[in-house]
Amino acid sequence: MSGSPQDPTRMPGRGVPRHLEDNVMEGRLALADREAWAESQFCDAELGDARRTKRLVTLAAMMAGNSSGSIPQQTGGGAAMKAAYRLFAADGVTHAAVCQPHFELTRQAASELPLVFLVQDTMVLNFTTHQSCQGLGPIGEGNGLRGLHQQNVLAVDPRTRRPLGLMYQKHHRRAERPKGSHANRTGRRALPLEQRESYWWIAAIRAIGRPPPGVRWVHVGDRGEDLFGVYDEARRQGTDWLIRVCQDRRILTPEGKDRLLRYARSLAPRMQQMVSIRRRGAGVPEDVTLCVSGGPVTLLPCREDAHYRHRDPICCWVIRVWEASPPPGAEPLEWILCTSLCCQSEEALGFAAQGYGLRWMIEEFHKCEKTGCQVEMRRLEHADRLEPLIGLLSVLAVCLLQLKFVARDQPQTPARDLFEEAMVEVMARYLDRPAKTLTTAEFWRGIGRLGGHPGRKGDGPIGWLRAWRGWQSFQLIMLGAHLSSPQGPERCG
Repeated sequence: MSGSPQDPTRMPGRGVPRHLEDNVMEGRLALADREAWAESQFCDAELGDARRTKRLVTLAAMMAGNSSGSIPQQTGGGAAMKAAYRLFAADGVTHAAVCQPHFELTRQAASELPLVFLVQDTMVLNFTTHQSCQGLGPIGEGNGLRGLHQQNVLAVDPRTRRPLGLMYQKHHRRAERPKGSHANRTGRRALPLEQRESYWWIAAIRAIGRPPPGVRWVHVGDRGEDLFGVYDEARRQGTDWLIRVCQDRRILTPEGKDRLLRYARSLAPRMQQMVSIRRRGAGVPEDVTLCVSGGPVTLLPCREDAHYRHRDPICCWVIRVWEASPPPGAEPLEWILCTSLCCQSEEALGFAAQGYGLRWMIEEFHKCEKTGCQVEMRRLEHADRLEPLIGLLSVLAVCLLQLKFVARDQPQTPARDLFEEAMVEVMARYLDRPAKTLTTAEFWRGIGRLGGHPGRKGDGPIGWLRAWRGWQSFQLIMLGAHLSSPQGPERCG
């Protein structure tokens, strides 16, 4: 692939207007200039023919204008629609080829920061109702559902708590197995490592590899990633990890041998944190005081797993975050985490405990894919054709996720610095404000109002879904302004 992230001569975002060059990984670029965003994300895709790459860029710009629409809606039908279907049917158009430029841009961004969290999770894509699609695999537990398992790694800046982009994405198909075959843990451990579903997590860490000198990457995961192989692979790659515990492992402590959960719950609290949490089934979030404790442990390899029983033990820290005094009738909150980050100081312990909260970002990304981009509603004849389309939409989903940060980061910046002049003029008329003094925050409140955000003090910031709905409505207003004016704005976004 030309223009690797290690090439200092490569200028990311080729073809991007000068005032937007530093923002090729920001969601607002897809709003301010869809063509420039598409060029920045896909112009280096190697699809076996330069005409295919050009078509991919054109199609991405079309999809950015209507992320949830079908291909006929996004392209306007006719020749453009047929060209899109031909593109995804071409042999050289694979998921890896479509996504590689975005992966490289994300890797470059993650290499320029001292610390980056790499949040990993598996998402199930259900295509059961698309009965004519070939190449899918079973999902669920023997219920006849068909689809794909998508493994994602989302890079997040822990300082700004902003998503940088996807570092890795891969689709897996479960093999068809007779009912009861390798169903228990002993049976799964008898499989070769590469045939286990747990290998999906390990393969992602291995594919991402080592960070550049002076940079720390921290793999963050939920209980599904609590695997000795994950910790071992992260150690081999020189990366850190912060993962929620699922298994009650054998450990060594300063006092001797113990079990992980028992030891974690025996540690005295070292600090408290106030967090805002929405309990399961609750309508509104509430402020909760949580206790935090932590201590050093050594994880011992699993004796029953032949692949790991001879591996070296792993030194790390265990962190417990819990609610000491839950309200009556509420289940007490508790998280037990393992991390390679040193938590000797209270500051480091608090940072790690709060850092796990960034894992919610990938859940939001999954919503952007499924709701904002309607990934599961796509209809192509084979999974090999679906995958590159899903890859394109996943890059667009990152853009949707980043939208919620537009007004937060530069609220008082003049809207004209971030959006096209015609857009600012139309929004100013909608809000009955002077265009010259309209700020980014005011412009974005107008977008939120169009998307259904009430804008009251207690309503919180505008989320990505209402932001995108508002933007879609604003595009229709812009189209009306363009058609009703004899001169009209040169472009409508």
